[in-house]
Amino acid sequence: MTRTSPLAWTAIGLAAAAQLVIAVLAFSPQVDPLRDPVSDYVFHRGGRTAFVFAVVLVLAAGAALAAAAYFANVPLDTRVNVLFGLWVAGLLIVLLFRGNTSATETSVHGEIHRFGGALLFASLPLACHALARRLRVEPDWAAAAARLRLPALAGLTTAAAFGFAQFVPALPEGLLERIALTAELGILVTAALAVRSAAR
Repeated sequence: MTRTSPLAWTAIGLAAAAQLVIAVLAFSPQVDPLRDPVSDYVFHRGGRTAFVFAVVLVLAAGAALAAAAYFANVPLDTRVNVLFGLWVAGLLIVLLFRGNTSATETSVHGEIHRFGGALLFASLPLACHALARRLRVEPDWAAAAARLRLPALAGLTTAAAFGFAQFVPALPEGLLERIALTAELGILVTAALAVRSAAR
């Protein structure tokens, strides 16, 4: 518990800071938060630095959560570890490869960026769902498992809605992505609280 609680709170603080950066970026006049994806900020002055900072904050939050889970002896399995690793990989891909400049002008790096986005939006909710299934058979972790089910469902639902928007131009892609991002960060916060509570 000595190390778990500070690490859990660190994960929560970093996730909240990332959400704040994303929220502040919404006020940029160059990007329409209803229609344009968050990664479009990299094409405007000052936006790239803020975007990179937000992704790094999320990565750091994930690292703090993983460390908290380690010190709390959370019973994990291979599926959870692989899905969490895929989520990290998705974040790194999004960070290293810029998106397409427009929906009609595609590029190799832009398509790699889209793949990374799909990876990160799908992997974390699936990891949360898999973790909830793993923990529900452990008496000491049953309460934590129950707390993780709703965020996992929210993450999967919002990720699916954002994915659907990729094929239906009439949908507000930017808004749906921001909702999905909020759900992802909510998963990190809920998982951190669950780990901290169970480790007490």
